[in-house]
Amino acid sequence: MENVQDKSKCLGKLERCKNTIQHFKIRVDSYLYEPTTMALFETKFRLKNTIKKLSEANKNLLDYLKSTNDVLPEQHKMVNLHIRETSELEFDFMEYTLKFRKRADARHIV
Repeated sequence: MENVQDKSKCLGKLERCKNTIQHFKIRVDSYLYEPTTMALFETKFRLKNTIKKLSEANKNLLDYLKSTNDVLPEQHKMVNLHIRETSELEFDFMEYTLKFRKRADARHIV
């Protein structure tokens, strides 16, 4: 993971995270990914909670960075952690959607 160093770079990374989180929020609520098993319901619930948490954290970080001229090392750590958590959300969401593709492929084989 690259280390984000300056304010404009931090803001750019956070804006990208914000867009990614919004994209997944829309997709997880799509009828295409409606769970049919308890495990998928639990995964969707966990994903929605993670999206909500990351969305709030992203807003707080963006608000802070926009209101200050100095970005402290602690804020760099928080931005980098947020970027990593957003990447993990992306991976988890791709795993979730892959389960639907496998089900759809199985239906086509039968």
